[in-house]
Amino acid sequence: MSVIASIDCGYLATVQAMADERWIDPIKNVDLIASAESAKAVLANQQVNLGELLVKDKKKVVSVEWLTACDLAVEACSDDCSIDGEDATPECKEYEIACMGEVPFKVYDRVYRERTVDAQASIAHNMAIAMKLLDEAVAQYVLTALVANAGTNLYTGGVGTVAAAVTTIGAADWNDNIWGYFAMVNRINKFKNPYGITGENLFQLIYNRLAENANADGKGNVNKMGLLQNRMYLDPENVETIAPHNTFLIHKTAAALISKAWYPLGAANAAQLTADRMAYSINSYNLPGVVYDVFTERGCLNNDYFTAFKVQAHGVFALNPTPCTPTQTGILAFECV
Repeated sequence: MSVIASIDCGYLATVQAMADERWIDPIKNVDLIASAESAKAVLANQQVNLGELLVKDKKKVVSVEWLTACDLAVEACSDDCSIDGEDATPECKEYEIACMGEVPFKVYDRVYRERTVDAQASIAHNMAIAMKLLDEAVAQYVLTALVANAGTNLYTGGVGTVAAAVTTIGAADWNDNIWGYFAMVNRINKFKNPYGITGENLFQLIYNRLAENANADGKGNVNKMGLLQNRMYLDPENVETIAPHNTFLIHKTAAALISKAWYPLGAANAAQLTADRMAYSINSYNLPGVVYDVFTERGCLNNDYFTAFKVQAHGVFALNPTPCTPTQTGILAFECV
């Protein structure tokens, strides 16, 4: 059994290396692969720069300001000596980094006197699992935000019934012809280079059609997918949990997930907070661009020393500035009924 006298950067770096080893092992990482396609979708398609939010040791509120010119109109020609009209209107939205969730765990010393594995191995395993759980929590955070910020579909024809922020589509219409409907939706709503997130609605249809693409008579149905052929992210685990029977279409730059950590990156660079406490940050294994803070302390309770950890996620979901109609958010939700 390894005895922990105190926590230091060397000890934490060893634990981190053991966690990294688990991630790259094709057997050990089975339980570490997160179901987080929704978060991956937004991260891969966002184009946002809110640099002030990411200043390492500062908590800032950033105001995003943009202009709308919603009152301009074409009028009949008038006297050349008289010019009148309306100015553009400034719009503003504030963003602030918030805590999205945390996973704590505690490893006691005494129990490892009777185990073949040591405490470091247990800490490394718990750390990797904690990060995986946070990855999935971030994906559900993203989906919750997509539901909350879904706009109104401007295309009221076709198989969809538009009602506020949700367009309902009958179960029988989720077939190969749905792609033509989505193409019209994207056109009318002026979505450029759109992508989608779906659960069970389209999972089997996409799976089958992509498999049939190698057949001469299967290419047509795949071609119907158009721009969405390689841009529909499948996340049934989280979609069916947060928004059952929903599919989302998203303008490429409409949404963003901003992740932030407060402490130095890497266990070897951990900051000493108190005599028994340290903190550092670590990159997510599953979500490129997402980083988590790790807090650790050494303590004693009921005659048993322990090492405690807490892995914490901070970030914010941000929307691109909206046009004159606030309900045109660049996010559309479709529900199978």
